[in-house]
Amino acid sequence: MNSFYIKVVSSLIVFSVAVAGCSTPVSKTKEGGSGEQNNEVKKAYATEIEDILKEGPGKYAGDAYHKENANRELDALPKNLTGEQAYQKLVELFAEDYQPYVKKLDTFDTTYTVSSDPGDFKTPSGKQLNVMILIDSSGSMAGKVDGFSKMTLAKQAVSRFASSLSTHANVSLRVYGHKGSNADKDKDLSCKSTEVVYPLGKYDQQTFSKALDKFKPTGWTPIALAMKEAANDLSKITGPSKNLIYVVSDGIETCGGNPVQVAQELNKSNVKAVVNIIGFDVDNAGQKALQEVAKAGGGEYATVRNDDELRRYFDTQRMKIWEEWLMWKVRNTSNIIHQFTRKERELQNLTFTGLGIDKLSSTESHHMRTALSHLESTDKLSIEEGDKVEELINNRADKIDEYRKSRYDSLIKLLKENQEKIEKLVEQKGKDKMDEYDTN
Repeated sequence: MNSFYIKVVSSLIVFSVAVAGCSTPVSKTKEGGSGEQNNEVKKAYATEIEDILKEGPGKYAGDAYHKENANRELDALPKNLTGEQAYQKLVELFAEDYQPYVKKLDTFDTTYTVSSDPGDFKTPSGKQLNVMILIDSSGSMAGKVDGFSKMTLAKQAVSRFASSLSTHANVSLRVYGHKGSNADKDKDLSCKSTEVVYPLGKYDQQTFSKALDKFKPTGWTPIALAMKEAANDLSKITGPSKNLIYVVSDGIETCGGNPVQVAQELNKSNVKAVVNIIGFDVDNAGQKALQEVAKAGGGEYATVRNDDELRRYFDTQRMKIWEEWLMWKVRNTSNIIHQFTRKERELQNLTFTGLGIDKLSSTESHHMRTALSHLESTDKLSIEEGDKVEELINNRADKIDEYRKSRYDSLIKLLKENQEKIEKLVEQKGKDKMDEYDTN
C-alpha cells in the first residue's frame, strides 16, 4: 500500500513539473521577440580601427605562434559555430600586437634640428659673439708710418672693424699703458694703467669714436696686465659665448709681465678666449715674442707694416666670420637632407609594404586563414559561415592597411613641409648673417 502510494505521488509530481515547465512564460527581447528565437551572437570583437589595433596580442601572436597547439584549441570548439563566433576565437588566438608601432607613429618626430636655434643664435655655434680689442698706448705708438702716427692708423682700423661687426656681436675697447709717460720715472704708473674705454656691448659709432679720443700714446707696454683685466671682464658674462681678443701692439711686454702665460690661461679658462695679436710695425725680435703670445692664446699672429695691411687684416677677420656662416648654412642644409632620409626610412620601417604594421597584418591574416581552413576541415563551420569568417578577416586586413597608409601619407607630408620650412629658415638666416659680415 505504501509503495503504491509513493509511485502515484511521484507520478503526479513529475506530471506537475512538466506542465509547469510548458506553461513557464517565454522571456521577451527588447524588440518583443522571444529569446529562444533570437540566436544572434553578440559581437565581442572590434569593428573600429582604433579598437582593432588594441585587440592583440593574442595567445599565439608573434613568436608565440604554434600551429599544432593552436589546432588543439580549435579542435576543442563545438561544431556548428557561427562565423562571428569563429572569428572572435581567431582574434583571441592570433591578433598581433600593434601598439608598439601605434605609439611610435603617435610620437613620431617630424621636426628637424640645426646646429643652433634659427630664431635666436648669435654665431654659427649659437653663442654670443664678444670681441674685445686691446690697444697699445705706449709712447712708441706715436711713431710715424706713411706720414701718420701708428696710433692714428690703429684707431682708424679698429673703428672700421668694430663698425663692421654684426649687430648681434658685442664689442669692447680697452687701452693699456696710457698713463704717465715712457720715462723711467713714470714706469710704475704706466705699467699699472689699463682701462676699459668702451664697455662690452653693442657697437655705437658716436660713443665708440669718443672712446678712441680719450687716450694718446704715452707710456709703457703692460700687455699681460691688459689681458688679465680682459679675462676679468669676460668672467662676468653669463650664458654661452664665443670670445675673441685682439691685441694691437707695436712692441713686446715692457712691464715685466708674462703675456704668454696669461694668454694660455685665458684660452684654457672657462671663458675660453682666443687671443689674436696684431704686431704693428714690429721688429723681428718683437714679432717672435708676440707670436708666442698668440700661439699660447690659441689664436694667430699677424704682422702689419702700414695702414693698408692693418685694414686688410681686420677685413680678413670679418671675412672669417662670413665664411663660418657660409659653412654653417652648407652643413645644416646637408644635415637636414640626411635627417629627412633617416626619418623617411624610419617611417617606412613602421608602415611600409612588407615592414612594420603591414608585416604584422600579413602574418596575422595568414595565421587566421590557416586556422579557418582547419576549422572547415574539421566540420566546425559550414561553408556559408566560413565565408563570413573570410570576409571578416579581409575587412580587418583592409582597415589595418588603410590605417598604415593614412598614417604614412600624413606623416610624410608633414615631414616634407617641415623640411621645406627649416631649409628656408636656414637659407634666410645664413644669407642675412653673411650680408652683415660681407666685406664688399
